[in-house]
Amino acid sequence: MPDLINEKQVSKFMSAKLLLFTTFLLCLTTRMKAQELLISDSIRMSLLTCSPGDALYSTFGHSALRVVDYKTGNDVVFNWGIFNFNTPNFYWKFMRGQLPYSIGVDPFQYFYLDYKSLGRGVVETPLNLPREAQDKIMAALRENYKFENREYKYDFFFDNCATRIRDILANALQLEYSTQDTTRTIKPLRSLLDERLGTMPWSDFGIDLVLGLPADRKASLDMEMFLPDYLGKNLPKARYQGQPIFGANQVLLNVLPTVQQNGGFPKPLVFFSILAAFILGLGLVPSKWLNRSVDGLLFLSLGLAGLLIAFLWFGTDHLATKDNLNLIWANPLALLCLGAAFGGKRKTWLWVTGGLAVLTLAFFPFSPQDFHTAILPILLMIAGRCALRILGKTN
Repeated sequence: MPDLINEKQVSKFMSAKLLLFTTFLLCLTTRMKAQELLISDSIRMSLLTCSPGDALYSTFGHSALRVVDYKTGNDVVFNWGIFNFNTPNFYWKFMRGQLPYSIGVDPFQYFYLDYKSLGRGVVETPLNLPREAQDKIMAALRENYKFENREYKYDFFFDNCATRIRDILANALQLEYSTQDTTRTIKPLRSLLDERLGTMPWSDFGIDLVLGLPADRKASLDMEMFLPDYLGKNLPKARYQGQPIFGANQVLLNVLPTVQQNGGFPKPLVFFSILAAFILGLGLVPSKWLNRSVDGLLFLSLGLAGLLIAFLWFGTDHLATKDNLNLIWANPLALLCLGAAFGGKRKTWLWVTGGLAVLTLAFFPFSPQDFHTAILPILLMIAGRCALRILGKTN
């Protein structure tokens, strides 16, 4: 039976359709072409910092550059977050870190209406620069917007919508920072992500599982600007010819209030602790079928997780998923335990899998990679089930 649609939902649906139609017309009439990027001597530039969205891909916000030309009336946004859903083998390239991203230039009205419809905030920070500095930035933007230069290979930490703006401004203007800013050591990159994932514990767990040692690098002031919020916070500390380059922030769109949906589902540490206690307790149940099913599912899940981690490390171009020490315990070798789980006599791979779990437990406090605490009960569960089967308690 279809869901009933109330009057408010109909109104919201019609408003969305009108917004999309208006946006479509704006794109048809005002989308910029490369040859139209000639700007007069009366322009204003600003940084746009967009708040996070509800979807995981928008959790960390967005950055763009706005250029307003008062003589021609052009008001456009340079946006480095564009990709084409029609790219051949889109999902495969996305998984392997080979999906090309590109710069796009769109009317500001389109950008504004898009974020308004999503309920996401937009803060504008004006660039206060002399004409010759503006010319340098525009030259860099035009060069980047040439057809042969538009595409780039996106990297979450090192080459994204925020770092592109950081690098264009830094290279065009030779920006200066104080010694205190540039030499300080701050949080690891992984910890910067945690600031945004505090209300999304399962996303935090999944991201920690697939990110490797590159995510634990200490972030300098320059490196932490991969996050739009930090780009908006750090760039105003820059100086051009000894003068600050940014003015005061102006809120263009306020974030719409949202109601947190807890769903009553426990956090990963609580969930896996309960699961580990339950699974280990099943070892006391004298049922071969039940214990073989439990061990089979455990080793299958562990092996598949290991295959995913290994693929992201060796089979993709994602820099952040390299050198992932989670592969020590979430190892594809666990699949070789399936024979023993279903009554096989060979215990070698049980010793290996259980031993790797114990090794990770011992190594946990000293690891150069910041493991998620939720893996602790998982490690105990793996080691315990391997020990029970080696000792013949669940055969």
